[in-house]
Amino acid sequence: MSNSLINTAMSGLNAAQAALSTVSNNISNATTAGYNRQNAIISQASGSSSMQGYIGNGVTVTGINREYNQFVVNQLRNAETKSSSLTSYYNQVSQIDDLLSDTTNNLSSTLQGFFSSIQSMTSAADDTAARQTVIGKAQGLVNQFQSSDKYLSDLDSGVNQQITDTVSQINNYSQQIAKLNDQITRTRGSSGGVEPNALLDQRDELVSNLNKLVGVTVTQQDGDAYNVAFADGTVLVQGTNSYSLQALQSSSDPNRITVGYTNNSASQPVEIAENRITTGTLGGILSFRTQSLDPARNQLGQIALTMADSFNKVQEAGYDLNGDKGEAFFSFSAPSTIPNAKNTGMASLSVAYTDTAKVQASDYKMSFDGSNWQVTRISDNANIKATTGMDADGKPTLSFDGLNVTVSDATAARKGDSFTVKTVTNAATNLKVEISDSAKIAAASEEDGGVSDNRNAQKMLDLQTAKVVQGKSTLTAAYASLVSSVGNQTSTAKVNSTTQTNIVTQLSNQQQSISGVNLNEEYGDLQRYQQYYLANAQVIQTASTLFNALMDLRA
Repeated sequence: MSNSLINTAMSGLNAAQAALSTVSNNISNATTAGYNRQNAIISQASGSSSMQGYIGNGVTVTGINREYNQFVVNQLRNAETKSSSLTSYYNQVSQIDDLLSDTTNNLSSTLQGFFSSIQSMTSAADDTAARQTVIGKAQGLVNQFQSSDKYLSDLDSGVNQQITDTVSQINNYSQQIAKLNDQITRTRGSSGGVEPNALLDQRDELVSNLNKLVGVTVTQQDGDAYNVAFADGTVLVQGTNSYSLQALQSSSDPNRITVGYTNNSASQPVEIAENRITTGTLGGILSFRTQSLDPARNQLGQIALTMADSFNKVQEAGYDLNGDKGEAFFSFSAPSTIPNAKNTGMASLSVAYTDTAKVQASDYKMSFDGSNWQVTRISDNANIKATTGMDADGKPTLSFDGLNVTVSDATAARKGDSFTVKTVTNAATNLKVEISDSAKIAAASEEDGGVSDNRNAQKMLDLQTAKVVQGKSTLTAAYASLVSSVGNQTSTAKVNSTTQTNIVTQLSNQQQSISGVNLNEEYGDLQRYQQYYLANAQVIQTASTLFNALMDLRA
């Protein structure tokens, strides 16, 4: 009897030790990221048959359970990857908003100062100081355009660097997950199927971190390994194998870094369409570049181009103080074309402005379908019907949206060839004032109009209120539209980011209520299992006393 008591109490003692060790481990890992609370599962042991019936043989520890709810975790992951995307987008677009909303030094006030100087010159067309002020204000305006574009260009370079860094992190996490898949499978096999809880926690934490960078879907293979994919099925991890992403130059624009995918069957990385990567930090960065940065820079370039060309036309229609025909006041760069790196044909395209008032704040994609060139405006993905023709040398031309594109050799293009037409991307940064001699400002409307002739200067001043941007906006209104557009994007992004962060917080609290360590609860369990341990120890002491008493009787 005493032997049975000792065995039963020892089972309870062992169970208490396992439970206390589990509680101790929970307390130690209370602040460990990704840790899931563990619970010792204590079950009744099989009884022994006797004349009186089955007599219990104590307890057995059937396992150490990891408190984990896959459904809640999946909800949390979905919310986190959306939150990462929205927060990343907001952090980026707010930088453009900071630039444009600066009330002390912005393009609107500089533009106003330029036209104010023209107004002063109009009142005194023969005043050298007033004329020189126009040149000074013009130079200040050019500097403002250039510095604003430089800021946006730096953001563009920053996006390239962020893509490169994020891709490196994604590859690192993918490799670690694949290694853990292997360790978990091996550990389960060698332990007879016992769950390696610490390794499972580590893997889930890595998946969570990867998911924040780029939204992933996770499937389980044979109950052990995780298969991880993103971008509508592109595999990052399959069992013990990981597949790498690569930050590479876009085939359509070498100045733009995009994401490529490499697997065992491909000798070269394949570009992933950016519209397939919509979540996680990477998705937020790509969305910012496409939806905010590119349009902002193009709108700035459009304003610079339209201002410079419309002013030049008025300047060149007048006469300066020397009675000479006006020369171009500003200079700006021409539009350009970029051939796709995958082109197989030898055709080349050249592009020129035909009417800057019709030029859109957008790049274009021109694709050859084997017979004709298809034109797509990238800003709104609209298919543009171009007017075809021939130039003086018999080369085919296409005209659309204030542009004229000439194809070098119609027979050299191959089906699938494409080009990117950059219309105004560099207009602001390449803007310059070409006149340094104030006498060359063509304020007069006639050759012999005299030094006081200010009629052409008045036409220059009229440009301030003329709808020169696409025939529907003044220069100031176009800039105000840019500021408003970015401001609205920033405000919306902030609201969306805050809302999604709140959702993440709610789901995180729900997940922690299941898997998190509550120190008050653990302290309660610690006391409970301590009493459980002491009680079983007391049973052992009682059994020992009985055993000694029996031995004394036999003696």
